[in-house]
Amino acid sequence: MPPVRLIVLDLDNTIYDWLGFYIPSFLAMIKELSRLTGIDAEDLKAAFKRVHEKHTTTEYAFAIEELDVLHAKHGKLTVKQTLERYGPAIEAFRRTRQRTMRLYDGVSESLAELRNRGKTLVAMTDTFDYYAIRRLKDLGVEEYFSAICAPRDPGLPPGVSPREARRYTDPSRYETIIPHRISPEAGKRKPDPSILGNLLTTMAVPAQETILVGDSLSRDIRMGQSCGAWDVYAKYGDNVNPEYYQELLKITYWGYEDVKEHVQLDAGVIVPTFAIGAFGEIFQVIQEIESRAGADRS
Repeated sequence: MPPVRLIVLDLDNTIYDWLGFYIPSFLAMIKELSRLTGIDAEDLKAAFKRVHEKHTTTEYAFAIEELDVLHAKHGKLTVKQTLERYGPAIEAFRRTRQRTMRLYDGVSESLAELRNRGKTLVAMTDTFDYYAIRRLKDLGVEEYFSAICAPRDPGLPPGVSPREARRYTDPSRYETIIPHRISPEAGKRKPDPSILGNLLTTMAVPAQETILVGDSLSRDIRMGQSCGAWDVYAKYGDNVNPEYYQELLKITYWGYEDVKEHVQLDAGVIVPTFAIGAFGEIFQVIQEIESRAGADRS
């Protein structure tokens, strides 16, 4: 049994609390958008859900432009017109995100130590790479990752220029120092084993030398086990605010069957090989795996 060489890290609710920053930010935007338009907040949430279902993501940068309730009230607007009319709502989201987006305790120090120990770190997420990279930058941990595996951002809508859409004039804000960018095939999401399989092929590391860390039993742990990698359940990521989760269900692209499947699989059907209550406990997992490797070699 060889030692651990590659550590694949889920991002949302594994290295930072996604629900803890995204839902407060989204609700701040909804509140301001309701004030600006006079449209009921619940009607706005339902309209966002329709846009998210269309694009199969809960994070779509141009969702406001596509809200049918706004079209009915004001007609379709260009990106520039949207920023002019609804800019305060977008800024409410950004301000709240800046205030609430934080790494879990010990993550930054642990990532640095893992790199110092010669481990290769890969970020894996179902979030578009544009958002994932921006968050790694903003959280100050981009430098620790050798690769990111995420769906490619679909880019700007037809007729929208970067000058209209981008907040910053510095182009480096939209680039990454991460050497390798790996994109799953279109439409594929965790727990599809081909995603991890292709990543391992690209990184030239076998599954038995890989750890996959994630907060979802039905997506992360299921995928890791199906590929033969060591799986580590970040159980602390499951400690979510129940009110935030209910708000997420109002706006997410998930359907009823998606939620039902996740609940069923998370209810004891999938048993993780390892579980950690804080990110820093990953070192204990590595020690146990590598001590087994040492025993096998002896």
